[in-house]
Amino acid sequence: MPQLPAQISTLRISALLRTTILAGLALPVLPTVTHAQDANTDETETVTPTVEVTASASSAQSLPGGVSIGQGELDRKNPQTIKDVFSSDASVEVGGPTAIVQKVYVQGIENTKLNVQIDGARQVDSSFHHIGTAIIDPAMLKSVDVESGVAPADAGPHALGGSMSYETRDARDVLDANETFGGWGKVQYNSNTKGFAEWLTVAGQSGGYEALAYLKNSNQGNYKDGDGDEAIGTADGSESGLGKFAFTGNDGGRFEAFASHLEDEGVRPSRPNFAVLANGASPQWLSYRDTSVGVSYVDEMPSGNLAPELSLAYSRTVLNIPALQGGPNFYHVKSDIQSINGKAANNFEVDDGVITAGIDFYRDEATGYHNRSPRNGTYSETSTDIGAFSQARLSLTDRWRVSFGGRADQQWFDALTGEDFSEFGLSGNANTEFDVTDQVMVYGGAGTTFGGLPLGESAIYNFSDNWDYTGFAPSRSYNTKIGSRVVLDDWTLDGNLFYNLIDESHDLSSATRNSTVDLDTRGVNLSAQYNYGPGFARLTYSHTTVKTDGGVPLSTEASYQGVIMGDIFNFDAGHSFDEYGLRVGGSSEFALSDDRPEDSGNEKLDSYVVANLYAEWVPAVLNDAVTLRVDALNIFDRDYIDRATTGYDSSRISEPFHEPGRTFLLSAKVDF
Repeated sequence: MPQLPAQISTLRISALLRTTILAGLALPVLPTVTHAQDANTDETETVTPTVEVTASASSAQSLPGGVSIGQGELDRKNPQTIKDVFSSDASVEVGGPTAIVQKVYVQGIENTKLNVQIDGARQVDSSFHHIGTAIIDPAMLKSVDVESGVAPADAGPHALGGSMSYETRDARDVLDANETFGGWGKVQYNSNTKGFAEWLTVAGQSGGYEALAYLKNSNQGNYKDGDGDEAIGTADGSESGLGKFAFTGNDGGRFEAFASHLEDEGVRPSRPNFAVLANGASPQWLSYRDTSVGVSYVDEMPSGNLAPELSLAYSRTVLNIPALQGGPNFYHVKSDIQSINGKAANNFEVDDGVITAGIDFYRDEATGYHNRSPRNGTYSETSTDIGAFSQARLSLTDRWRVSFGGRADQQWFDALTGEDFSEFGLSGNANTEFDVTDQVMVYGGAGTTFGGLPLGESAIYNFSDNWDYTGFAPSRSYNTKIGSRVVLDDWTLDGNLFYNLIDESHDLSSATRNSTVDLDTRGVNLSAQYNYGPGFARLTYSHTTVKTDGGVPLSTEASYQGVIMGDIFNFDAGHSFDEYGLRVGGSSEFALSDDRPEDSGNEKLDSYVVANLYAEWVPAVLNDAVTLRVDALNIFDRDYIDRATTGYDSSRISEPFHEPGRTFLLSAKVDF
């Protein structure tokens, strides 16, 4: 196992983590002691208010060094895919030009190594390494929070590289407090694909009850890249929908139920994430469907030590490829992944902050089917996990804040072969923030996470060989970060160093289930933002080095692991002319060239610069009910391959995907 950086004492980190785990699991008893002490105090004594330790007002779990994106920023970006959501943050890159193949990389680590949830529903993305792991309709997102590397214990199990939480909008996010009914409709034209997309959202609320319904339909052709070449298999005919119902009582108790569905069907390349294969394999039909349902209860006006959080969710992802070409033959492959997960927790108020403690569970079942002889048939793996956790978020002094916790997970795994595995693991984390002055804050964190036994790639269960579970064992991660934030009038500066190691990180696509690598990512993240009343400008930079077993990873062999990131700059700016109802802005990404692929005999990665502009107008004469917008994407019509797109370093691929060329999005939105 590779060693942690020399400047970090292994013994001190080990001692810290052991203490964190034990303290975290013991913390639930503290509120009882605190309550007993409070009962003996004078009733007129001033009660210390709850302190929320957070780097951003948009998330109660956010820690410095992560990424928090709120609804205002999402509205400004007008995201078409998940790539647009993260377009301002160099530490998070998204590979692939279309939603069906997009994968998110956080500090170089693929999001399958993170705990990912949408409205509390666990996301299990291990169906097929040639499709995306972040196939999400971003139009109804309310917030996105990414804990990079060090994740809190209550984020969920197996958060090896951190955690990602996506939240969608409720009816009260669409309606004003005094409105009982409303919504919006939108139509958009894409000049590159010569296609239209339509959205409709309807919401209502009365007497504490609320409901929301959302639909989207897209009908796009293949796009053309910066050289004017058509990218075959990129047409978008997706549909998605979301329904929500909620009731909020006068005491603050809120019950919510939701259901969502997304499907994408169409002709895709023989391997959807590679534009053209060297063997000339023709495109084939592909169907992808994702459905989630869930219920939850939270107390939005807690008093005392009773502030429960309860949730239960079910998700199902089905991938169907009726004629997957392999050499001269065609095969029918199918993946069906179902997951049910739940959580029961309580937020305990203590003198210095809040302690969240509880239990969570999941049961995942992945079933694969193929007609390849002699192993044709249906095969399944199942994974069940029960975890107990506690996370404290405390303000020890006016200047010193800490967040620390631990969790214990018991996992049971059933293999294709009928073998059973049982694994137990502990995880712990500790983070601290200290205000050196009123303008300067320093922060740092460390953690280790039990990774468990992951489900394999179900679309190819026993496809090429009988799967072998000899030596199958859990992975474990070790994560550290240290940084500083400086606020000077209208300027906010932030920078941090990070190191992430996943020891024995599993290759989910290998028939040898103990096929692993040591995945190592390290680097620096910097950001600078200037706010000046009606506008802002923001620059982020990330230098990320990714290694597998100490070497440079090949993009085609690093599925479910990570890819080369190198040096990336992202720039974002916007300005509002409120008196005219006008908002303008733009964004840009600049990736420096990288010669590390030459270590494997491949060509270096070229540098590229891509720039985008937008203008949005809300005419006052139409009672602010209509929004007209134009987005100009890749305005210089650059022909380039995004840094996180795979396939540039394999002789089996004659051409990786190039990004769309110059594109104009013309949209009209009507609020009612």
